[in-house]
Amino acid sequence: MEMFNYYLKLSVRNLKRNRLFFILMISTLAVGVGVFLANIAIIKSMANDPIPQKSDRIFNVTLNIWPNENPDARLRETMRYDDAMHILKNDIATNTLVHYQSKVYTRDINSDNLSRYPAVVRATTPDFFPMMDAPFAFGGAWKEDHAKQVVIGDSLNQQVFNGGDSVGKTIEIDGKSFEVVGVLKPWVVKPMFYHVTGTQAFNISDDIFAPIETAMDSEWAINVQSSATERINSVSDNRGKNGFFIQSFVQLDTPHQKLAMQQYLDNYSQHRKEQGDFLRANDNRLLDVNQWLEHHNVVDERMLAFAIATSLFLAVCIFNASSLLLARYHSARFETGLRRAIGARIKDIFYQGLVESMIIGLCCAALALVFGWVFLNISMSLFPKLQYTSDIDASLIIFGVIIALSTSFISMIYPLIRSCQTSLSTTLK
Repeated sequence: MEMFNYYLKLSVRNLKRNRLFFILMISTLAVGVGVFLANIAIIKSMANDPIPQKSDRIFNVTLNIWPNENPDARLRETMRYDDAMHILKNDIATNTLVHYQSKVYTRDINSDNLSRYPAVVRATTPDFFPMMDAPFAFGGAWKEDHAKQVVIGDSLNQQVFNGGDSVGKTIEIDGKSFEVVGVLKPWVVKPMFYHVTGTQAFNISDDIFAPIETAMDSEWAINVQSSATERINSVSDNRGKNGFFIQSFVQLDTPHQKLAMQQYLDNYSQHRKEQGDFLRANDNRLLDVNQWLEHHNVVDERMLAFAIATSLFLAVCIFNASSLLLARYHSARFETGLRRAIGARIKDIFYQGLVESMIIGLCCAALALVFGWVFLNISMSLFPKLQYTSDIDASLIIFGVIIALSTSFISMIYPLIRSCQTSLSTTLK
């Protein structure tokens, strides 16, 4: 410990004496580590398992049914209202949900302020909440399919009701009154796997959750990719018609449940075929959460290419820092030779260099975290799609410190070896 303290004091003295040199070296490494860390933060969020405790037990349901002749083989990932209602009737899944997205304007109906706030609605079924492990701060889900009741998210609760327990209050949505029966805690699903279509995987969580029947009765517009093979005059007119706009997820906790659900879907397809529908070449599909995200290429391949580029940039920064250190050790070879001449062993010189690299690494880590945060915010400002994708959390901070220490050691190792291999007699001459 005494020798470590000595090496520490000696390293600090060297850093102070050559401060401009070491500032340049630390900045070089910090820029490389910061850019690398920002890119890793984005990729980590994109590749994140949004619900790890049950991601292998939640499945997207995609049917192979199409109303017209000669459908192509590619499955359509939305379904008709009637198909969705049939899936809801199953007694196989632990939880079953169907949903679509809408956008509305809302306000506190009892407020003197007439300003209305834009809100994203998830028109769904009560099983949404237990399936997604959505945390309630107050109240719970609605009980009736056509209830004029809603659950609101924390941000909308803060915006409209200034927070707190808003259960029982009345909220106006597009000119109609609805009772608030539940308020969620702050909750983020990232990526938002239940709505990855339309580049919305990294949107913030929805503001309002309402019964799908109520949303259709209220004619809340369909804000998802949809299609129809016949004229549909309104949202509620989708009932009994060929309008495709609803998605479905089921929670299947056992392999037996999955096999039974697959059979249930296949039997339904055959029934619809007998009723005059047509089947695509591909079978009905059940994809778990991570398969679903991979199917939609949520991790952008361009970000993976950028990760390779930033890794190469980090290697260039390490090479430059190593070159700077090599020049520094070469200029200090007489001092090193003098220390060896009065009794310092080669391993003492090496250990002192390692302590110096540790100090440089810690300084680099602190600066790299700042640079990483700056580069991440620049990336999100240049590419709005990334706005809600990423942040630098505790695990990334630890990773950043490890990378900074490692790069500092790597850049230091070659100059140290060269310094220790220099002949003492040559140095003293």
